[in-house]
Formats: sequence, structure tokens, C-alpha cells
Amino acid sequence: MTKDEMVVDLAFRSKILLLSGAVLGSLSVGILGYAVVRNWNKLKEWRQRRRHQQSNPPANDDNEFHISEEDDTTDVPDGQLCVICLTRRRRSAFVPCGHLVCCQSCAISVEHAATPKCPLCRQEIRSSVRIYDS
Repeated sequence: MTKDEMVVDLAFRSKILLLSGAVLGSLSVGILGYAVVRNWNKLKEWRQRRRHQQSNPPANDDNEFHISEEDDTTDVPDGQLCVICLTRRRRSAFVPCGHLVCCQSCAISVEHAATPKCPLCRQEIRSSVRIYDS
């Protein structure tokens, strides 16, 4: 290989490296931009949900006290215990996953967490619904 061939080969390889660096750099900037936009939208949604929760305080505090008194007086089988406190009967289902795993007071505390997630499937929840047995 002559000197001129080596110079041409080196120039070709440096162009390939420069172009691949530009392509990979552009790809990484695109991925970073996508992550920033996604997290920004999650932050806006979280702030909106937080404002909504602060403007609408829970109106069922006295009802919650009545429910916990009722559940403490009865013997609850192991399969129906709240997975968080393990003392009261499961009464609340989470929306949208639909899991019935918590008592009313634990469900309210999960809802008011910074990032509310179902204790069973770890899916983000919007609210909980009281389930009435017959």
C-alpha cells in the first residue's frame, strides 16, 4: 500500500466516523427530546391532578370512620384482609385496574400519595371506588 492510498483510506474512514457520529448524535438528541416531552406531560398531569385533589377535599371522612368501626368489630378471613394494614376488610377497588385489595382508609391514603399506584399491579391509579357487599 502506497502513501497516497493510505491517505485516501484514512480520509474515507474519518468521513465514515464523522457521519456515524452525526447520525448517532442526532438519534440521541431525538431520544432525549422525547423523554423530556414525555416527562413534562407527566409533570403537568400530576400538577393538574394535585390541584384537583386540593380543590376537592374528601367529603367522606365521617363515613370512613363508620366503616372502619364496622370492620374492626367483625372477624375477617385472611383472604379478605386489606393488603396494606392487614386489619380491615377489603372495600375499595382502584380505577382503572379494578383490583379490590384495600380498605377504604388505606385506599384514600394511596390516592393521596405523590404517585398513586395500585399495591398489587403497580399501575398508576386515578381514584378508588367503594365496593358494597350484599
